[in-house]
Amino acid sequence: MSTALPLNMFQPFCEYQYMIQSSTLRGLALGTLFACAFASGAVAGDAPAVTKLNGKAAIAGTYGEQDNQDGEFGGLFLGSLTAPVTHDFGFQGDTVLGTRDGNEIAGIGGHFFWRDPAKGLLGITGSYLDINNSNATPDQSVTRFGGEGELYLGQFTVAVTSGYQNGSNVRDGYYGSATGYWYANDDLRFSLGATNDPVLNTAAVAGIEFQPRTMAMSGLTFFADATAGDNDYTTGQIGVRFYFGDDKSLKLRNRNDDPIANLPGDAMTSATAANQTPGQTAAQECNARPGGWTWTGFSCLGDN
Repeated sequence: MSTALPLNMFQPFCEYQYMIQSSTLRGLALGTLFACAFASGAVAGDAPAVTKLNGKAAIAGTYGEQDNQDGEFGGLFLGSLTAPVTHDFGFQGDTVLGTRDGNEIAGIGGHFFWRDPAKGLLGITGSYLDINNSNATPDQSVTRFGGEGELYLGQFTVAVTSGYQNGSNVRDGYYGSATGYWYANDDLRFSLGATNDPVLNTAAVAGIEFQPRTMAMSGLTFFADATAGDNDYTTGQIGVRFYFGDDKSLKLRNRNDDPIANLPGDAMTSATAANQTPGQTAAQECNARPGGWTWTGFSCLGDN
């Protein structure tokens, strides 16, 4: 039996969700987010939320820098496994493993969602990310709980997220994002949007993913993403991804199989940006830490 979500009254909010300012992004109400993915308010169609069990795996090289810090290189593995729960509901599990500037990164996440592949997606999310920092810098962790919504409009997808984060050696508070995806054709996707959290404030995000549809490896894609924010904070990653499942276009993979987002990967910018307080040099940040931390000229060392 299909699941009805009569939410027509929220249509005006959805048309402008991706244009909201940073202060609004930070405090997006989950109820508004839930409504946005399904402003048409229709009953779920005949197509299932998830066609069948499927997955994706990606390897990416990363680069990041911010004011008063040298650039940091790294490498990541990002994986997801998506399964149908019922006709109208699905679940996706995410993981990320890797290093950045010698720091070990590991995280997990999960989406539980309702989806009509002709209209949109509505879900709840949770993730945990841990960064084991080197050079005696305190380790960091970020836990996030929130929601997500996607609205499908022909060759366009509007995606929003909102929730609350807390953790160790990061700032607690609300996070949110609004991203527009455009499929120039069914195998070439461009994205542009904004993200906001207690560490970064507002940052711009952009990306591209292309699936060449070769006969030998029909699930192979190439992608690149970039982020730019306050205090000269910039990140970039480029890599290859492989989708496991039936041969289909990139657009259908995103709407019939797995949600686009990798949750712990999305939280990583908030954690890595927290290594340094905006407006402070690395030495000022180190010497201001409680517990006897001292800047040696090239690293931050603690007494214990």
